[in-house]
Amino acid sequence: MKIAAIIIIPQNTKKEDLYFNDVFLPAELAKRLHALPQIQDVFLAAGEDYCERIPDGASKIDYGREGEPAFLKSFFAGKDFEHALLVQYDSPFLDPEIIGEMLKLHSTYLPEYTYSENVPSGFCGEIVSRALMESVPERMGAGLSLSKIIKTNLHRFDVEIYYSHPDVRDRRLSFRSANLRERKIMEKIVEFHGAIPRYAEVAEVLKNYPDALYIAPSYLELELTGQCSLNCIFCYRKTLGSEHGQMEISVFQNVLEGMREFGLPYHICCGGSGEPLMHPQLYEMMDLALAESNVQGVVIETNGIFADANFAQYVAGKSGKIRVIVNLNAVDAQTYRALHGGDHYDAVVGNIERLRGVVNEPDALYVQIMKINETENFLDKYYDIWEQKGVPIILQKQNTYLGRIQDRRYSDLSPLERIPCWHLQRDMYVLSDGTVCFCKQDVDGAAPRGNVKYSTMKELFEKGREFFVDDYKGKLAKEPDCSACDEWYTFNL
Repeated sequence: MKIAAIIIIPQNTKKEDLYFNDVFLPAELAKRLHALPQIQDVFLAAGEDYCERIPDGASKIDYGREGEPAFLKSFFAGKDFEHALLVQYDSPFLDPEIIGEMLKLHSTYLPEYTYSENVPSGFCGEIVSRALMESVPERMGAGLSLSKIIKTNLHRFDVEIYYSHPDVRDRRLSFRSANLRERKIMEKIVEFHGAIPRYAEVAEVLKNYPDALYIAPSYLELELTGQCSLNCIFCYRKTLGSEHGQMEISVFQNVLEGMREFGLPYHICCGGSGEPLMHPQLYEMMDLALAESNVQGVVIETNGIFADANFAQYVAGKSGKIRVIVNLNAVDAQTYRALHGGDHYDAVVGNIERLRGVVNEPDALYVQIMKINETENFLDKYYDIWEQKGVPIILQKQNTYLGRIQDRRYSDLSPLERIPCWHLQRDMYVLSDGTVCFCKQDVDGAAPRGNVKYSTMKELFEKGREFFVDDYKGKLAKEPDCSACDEWYTFNL
């Protein structure tokens, strides 16, 4: 059985991404792949703009411009290999032991496609057969990667799934060095461990050196205002020591300027205790945020009352960089009054429908409903309404904010085994006055890290390091009481 290994380097790959710790990745990967006895030949599939050196023992072939499925169809049509191992170029942690086991599994059962669900991208590859590419229709999944096509049509293909211990999916990591955040983490792992770890070692390495994961915030929740015109039964505003005010635009600018020091991509969420669309300088703030090169997107969580025609026009002009989540826990005026304490149901529905009409991106608009006792009876109707309107739905878990508000959940979905808190690792929560809280549960700033008016974002993020490391090792903070929290397993973008 003839198996080729293909190192894929897509069009427009940056030169610096071809290196990791000064090692030229195509050559290093080719060397590891050549050492596997099952591999007959190694190819470098690169775009026409590739002008770096070709590794010894590898042959360059054109990746083309039509995407992975088209490339693979062309490869098998022109070569006499029956199977191909696909490896992404930015995989400095590629583990030959894992690859060897996958090849053995594939050779034993001869499926059309072999991949791993639990081994993170960058440690392994995927194995494709000639038979698979001959059976994939020419137009199937246009614009998608082969793995996306297969995983959304598993019933149509003969697929073998490889599993290996340890299972580190709960860390939500990808070991692909072209991603700047993942590269930083990988560099830290090598620095602490002294070498690139084998996959069998990675869980123990992370356990011993959790500092490697604490790189920079990736999700900022900013409380633009504490004002709100509703009186929702599940809101924590009524428990605050005092009503929070408006965030000054200078505070907002301090946050943006401070984030530049990290030099990594991140998302901003406009949330907190109030309604962000009530801030008089909302659009000016959004323009400032979207002008930042490292801001990947802005999430606006709104009750939808003020999401009028002007707002829809603004969102429509921002090319998918704004994601709007409308919190709507009702299916008619009566349920709206009961849960939200107002008479705005028809207006909110109209605003959502207008937004749906002007935004084309599939993930630019959502409606969100909380999974609580009061919504259980009409949840099916809610889904019927919004699926017919073509608006995707987020089913939200209730957060009681450490017991501040009544627990209205009718089921507890918390995992049995606690894992390190995602929010402590990557999130920062900033109140309207610039206070950076311990975490999103510290909604009144009772355990602050400091204030963006007087400290840099990097200094404030660094103050959370010891709490993250302690949490990772099972030592939970007392203030706020992390042992009473059940948000540790939830995550944002």
